[in-house]
Amino acid sequence: MPFFPATTGTEHENLIEWTDVALTNARSIVAGLTGDQLRSHPIPSSELTLGWLILHIGEVAEGWLGRAAAAPEAPNTGQSLAEAFEYAETVNQVAPDATAEEVLAEFDRRHAAALEHLRAADLDAEVPVPTEMPWFPTDLPPFNGRWATLHALGEIERHSGHADILREAIDGGTLYDLIARDQGIDMSYIGEWFAAHPEVPAPQW
Repeated sequence: MPFFPATTGTEHENLIEWTDVALTNARSIVAGLTGDQLRSHPIPSSELTLGWLILHIGEVAEGWLGRAAAAPEAPNTGQSLAEAFEYAETVNQVAPDATAEEVLAEFDRRHAAALEHLRAADLDAEVPVPTEMPWFPTDLPPFNGRWATLHALGEIERHSGHADILREAIDGGTLYDLIARDQGIDMSYIGEWFAAHPEVPAPQW
């Protein structure tokens, strides 16, 4: 998997590619950590943990793309409003005895489900505004599958940025090195470029 999404032939294929790469790169940010590190709070002023963040990234992708796939109907969760809100509050919690492998296995399930939903989604179908969430004005018109996908991508990328900061606070790991190591990407081309352009100072990261 490269750093950058491949260019494909259609809008739908491009959105699938971008979503897949964004989720794959998010996973690389937490690769190699232990369960305790995923539960830790490396920034004292923040309640965020990497375990919660990576699960939330997967939840956002699965949830919003599932909403797009169900359009024009709302997803049928079988939950009452109170149950849905309680689920949202607990679904990304990492149990005290959970291993990193268990957390990543659940993320992988959500990743795969999100892509399956996106492949099935009609980008032009009307997506009802969620009524089980308090974040949306009551007079907001319906979204469409395209909007739902871009919203999911925006959330994935935003929270991946949060995860970058937490990972660096834990062990100094930074995005490019983490992705390269986890995905087996040869990064030597960057050093070769700077070697060929000695007039440009190479970054110290």
